[in-house]
Amino acid sequence: MAPASRLPPEILSEIFTFVAIDSYERRQRPQHPHIQPYQWLSVTYVCRAWREIALNTPRLWSHIVLNSSQIVPEVISRSKKAPLWITGTVANEGDPRLLMLDRLVEDPMRIKELHLTGPERLIQQLSAKWTTPAKALESIMLSSDLRCFEHAAFLPLNPLSNFFSGETPNLRRLELKRISLHWNNPLFCPSLRTLIVHSRYDPTPRLGELPQLLDALETMQSLETLYLNEAIPRLPDSAMHVPEPQRTVALPKLRSITLLSDALECANLLAHLSLPSNVRLSVTGRMERGVEDLVKVLNNQLTRSDPLRSALLAPVFSSQIQVKAWRSPLEGDLEIPQTPEADLELHLDAIPHARTLDTLVNESTFFSKLHYLQVQCIFRNWDWKMLFERTPELRTMGIICQPSERFFPALSIVSAEDTESGQPGVIPLPHLHTLEFTGVRFGCPHSDHESQFLVDLIDWLVLRCNYGVPILSLGINQCVNIGEEDIDRLREVVPEVDWDSEENFETNIPVQAWGGDFDVDAFMDDVFPDPEDIYDDDDDYDSDDLEFWMIPFG
Repeated sequence: MAPASRLPPEILSEIFTFVAIDSYERRQRPQHPHIQPYQWLSVTYVCRAWREIALNTPRLWSHIVLNSSQIVPEVISRSKKAPLWITGTVANEGDPRLLMLDRLVEDPMRIKELHLTGPERLIQQLSAKWTTPAKALESIMLSSDLRCFEHAAFLPLNPLSNFFSGETPNLRRLELKRISLHWNNPLFCPSLRTLIVHSRYDPTPRLGELPQLLDALETMQSLETLYLNEAIPRLPDSAMHVPEPQRTVALPKLRSITLLSDALECANLLAHLSLPSNVRLSVTGRMERGVEDLVKVLNNQLTRSDPLRSALLAPVFSSQIQVKAWRSPLEGDLEIPQTPEADLELHLDAIPHARTLDTLVNESTFFSKLHYLQVQCIFRNWDWKMLFERTPELRTMGIICQPSERFFPALSIVSAEDTESGQPGVIPLPHLHTLEFTGVRFGCPHSDHESQFLVDLIDWLVLRCNYGVPILSLGINQCVNIGEEDIDRLREVVPEVDWDSEENFETNIPVQAWGGDFDVDAFMDDVFPDPEDIYDDDDDYDSDDLEFWMIPFG
């Protein structure tokens, strides 16, 4: 009597197949690695009719996860001649899953997808055995799993030989993780649409030189996604700048390119590529060497596309700077999960942090058309004056955390008047009309001290009014030491003040407490202990005291 019983067997067969595909694909995702591979088998236990339909649907049994259970040989048998999607891990040469894998690869014409994880040396041995062409193969993922430990993994290996004699005419996706594959390998074929290579940090050119990488990319005219992690051929250690490109490779269908390497290597590869105007760029450049060249190359690439309108500029940890930018106008917090994927994502991981930041801001031209900029000023060394000079068309600015003392002085620099033409001086950011503060400390906790930040803000707001470019909207969220009276003062200058009505005042420290019986020396010893006092005579330490000294600078 159940409605599902009225469905014809063909529809039930399709539904069961979708259940198996969904279980298989979800298991491939990083957030679901522990999903049981054959949970969908429960559909065969519902009733005799469903079991009969399932047994007569070979495609239901064609998504195979190699594990050590006895179910895998039965699944292989029931798949009959259906196309195969195979994923599995092999630990060593005595692994029983190797026998199942060899049985599956006996007929490579059936294989649509092969995801294999194991020691690189073992994968290399398998590649030497599998020489029959795999003309139906669409996806290959080979990963050297570091958990499959073997002493031989520390010995150098030659690049992987040709899988399936390099005859994979329908290959769409190739992903290599810590597997050496020379750039002239036939697997880098014209049909590829996705190429992902995670290599080891290795100064030797095991994968090949840059011309060979360019030759491989030149054949991939259908490539849509390119991801290279430590896989870009390296320049000599003596090289301080990118050499003049001798050729340029066009990738007309590329939608996304992600590069992770030294800044100089990233700049060198990008200088040799001609990218579409709507491509998404994600670059992580390590080391200070090459940062200036990388920024200049990005300038050249971005001048061919629509200008960037929204951007996030923020430090990450103690030595990394992050830039995210979008071609579309955005508002609000740019780091919430609902924010669209950035068109430009740049991470510069270099020490010293301040010099890298100055190079980024001073050399970049892609900030010039920004309408919205959000700045996370966790560090105190922002060069606000230079930043404002590079963003002349800014309409809205968001400030997260406390800006440095140079923030308002940089905003208040007025250019000299032109006496010949009668033009008055120009104030920085003449198009700015909205300012948003988040997590800013507006005043001092001492009750008899004036809130200098608030005073500077009001003075600057009045200055803009005097020059005919007033701030029209002011946002204040999760800020400290600001109350209703202060908001009323701001509303006298700004037409619209959006305040979250939270009065978060720090605890007042009475000034008179420093006199009388207050032990200043004891207080200072508690706050700033002598490092030698952290350890006792038994060389043990007090973890609470040590925790203070482990706080990173910045």
